Amino acid sequence: MIVHSKLINLVPVIAKSNLRHGLKENVSKGLNSNLNYSQLRHSHARTMFIRPGKFYTKKYFDTLHFHFCLAGLPFFLFIAYQNFFVGPAILNDIPEDYEPRYWEYHKNPIKRFMSRYIFEIPERAYERNLHFIYVEGCKQKMRNLEKKVKTMMKENQDYKAWYYVPVPKETLEMKKEYHQKYGSLGYESKFTK
Repeated sequence: MIVHSKLINLVPVIAKSNLRHGLKENVSKGLNSNLNYSQLRHSHARTMFIRPGKFYTKKYFDTLHFHFCLAGLPFFLFIAYQNFFVGPAILNDIPEDYEPRYWEYHKNPIKRFMSRYIFEIPERAYERNLHFIYVEGCKQKMRNLEKKVKTMMKENQDYKAWYYVPVPKETLEMKKEYHQKYGSLGYESKFTK
C-alpha cells in the first residue's frame, strides 16, 4: 500500500521531466549536464539535514517501559487481590476482653497492610516525639541557665571565666559598698523624684 502510493506520487514528476521528451537526445549526448539541470530544476527546494538517529532513544524508552511494567505488575496484582478477595473492613461488635490492634482501625486493606508492616506503630511515634520535646526542653533550660550565669558573672566579676578581669579585693569591697549606699544606678534615688 505504501509502495503503491509512492509510485502514484512519482507519476506527475515523470510526466513533467525532460526524461520523457528528450531521452533519445540525452542518450546520444552521453547524458550531459542538461539532464542533471532539468532534474534539479523540477525538484523541491528542501534539503536533507543529517540528524542523529532515534534508535537509542527508542531503545531506552522501550527498556524503561518494560522495567516499569515488570515492577508495577506485582503491585497491581497485589492491590487487585486485596480489593477483590479481602475487601474493606466491616464494623462488628467486639468482645469485652478483646482490644483491637492499631492496624485494625483502618477500613482499606492496603492501608491496614501498610500500617501493620511498613509504617511505625503510633504509640511508639508518640513516645519518640515526647522524648524529643523533653530533650529540647532540657536543652532550653540549660541555655537559659548558662545565659543567667554569664549575666551574673558579668555583673559581679568575681569568678575566673568569661568576663573575669583581675582586680584587687579592696576594689570589689568598695564597689559593693557603693552599690549598697547608692544602688546599682550610681546615684541616690531621692534625686530621681
